[in-house]
Amino acid sequence: MKKLDSTILDSRLIVTTKKENYNLKMVTCGDFIQVYLYSADKIKSTNDYLDDLNLKKCEKKRKLNEVINLEESTDIEDTTNKENFKKVDKKNIIRSKLECQRLAKGNIEEWETFITLTFSDNIIDMNYANKKFRYFIDKIKRVYKDFKYLCVPEFQKRGAVHYHLLTNIKINDKKLMYKQENNSRYSHVKYWNEGFTSVEEIKGDIKKIVGYIAKYMTKDIDNRLFNRHRYFYSRNLNIPIVDYININIQEDIEYYAKKIQDKELIYQNEYLNPLDNSQVTFLEYTNSK
Repeated sequence: MKKLDSTILDSRLIVTTKKENYNLKMVTCGDFIQVYLYSADKIKSTNDYLDDLNLKKCEKKRKLNEVINLEESTDIEDTTNKENFKKVDKKNIIRSKLECQRLAKGNIEEWETFITLTFSDNIIDMNYANKKFRYFIDKIKRVYKDFKYLCVPEFQKRGAVHYHLLTNIKINDKKLMYKQENNSRYSHVKYWNEGFTSVEEIKGDIKKIVGYIAKYMTKDIDNRLFNRHRYFYSRNLNIPIVDYININIQEDIEYYAKKIQDKELIYQNEYLNPLDNSQVTFLEYTNSK
């Protein structure tokens, strides 16, 4: 395999290569570019195309449903099917976590606050909880038309649902924030009438922003999220774009080099692909300081 010069890597314009064979996958998340360099050529499969379209399809659904699809999934009664479903679901959890982190990075300049919504009662029913969450989102959007958010639902030990959101609401927004009692600091968000809220300012702190997503999208996701959305986001976010590149083709190399020419390498790692035991080099780039 040809050694790839570390000075060439990036993508945002969706000029997806038409070749079936590829040895590099590029994911553009706003100012961040994630690169997967494979030690052996891969053939673009149906799953790759589905990965490409996954977030776009979610975006289309959100345009139709205004916010998100929060419908109840069908229960699985058969024990064997449940076990098989859980095995598949672990892979989906990892994928969901990765996609969620990419959305967080792709909109890094938008995030102002981290908000947690909790219920005063021990609400464990996802249908009921999501209905109240939708109502809250609708209320906020009436006041703030350009409201942006990325939300991860979580379950407390007692089973209660609560929500963690990255938002573009400023900490001192008088229309949407309450001041803490006997204090000048804003610490509660309006329009959540089901319990308690907490607000933390995170503007520009990428470690906190990505860290929150990693923390709350844990590996032990409650069964109530099987076959459901594990994260919700507003339809006005920047969506990650995937490109498949063949580094043995000059045209692809030129495109690749052009996209990364002003970027800085901030992270690099190597690991073995458990599916075929081949080596993968992961690189992440962002704008030069």
